[in-house]
Amino acid sequence: MADFSMSKPIFSGKQPKTSTPGNIAYAVFVLFCFWAGSQLLNILVHAPGVYEHLMQVEDSVRPRVEIGLGVGTIFGLIPFLLGCAIFGVIALVLRWRRYH
Repeated sequence: MADFSMSKPIFSGKQPKTSTPGNIAYAVFVLFCFWAGSQLLNILVHAPGVYEHLMQVEDSVRPRVEIGLGVGTIFGLIPFLLGCAIFGVIALVLRWRRYH
């Protein structure tokens, strides 16, 4: 039988060294992916005929609402970023209180 041995222990008490700029860059990348995904979904929903086909209704009484890129960004991306910032501050405060 083959024997596999690790040169370093998998679970050690020592925490790996992390870089703050790397973590920030990863967080910005993830936020950008969420924003791009929401814009793609917005384009899909607002494409001509797609929403009506999915809902199977043709109601001409209701007014047609157009949401542009700027409005979607202001009311979509900015509240999301603010919520992430609030959760980040809470996490930092809890981490700081745990170590001090």
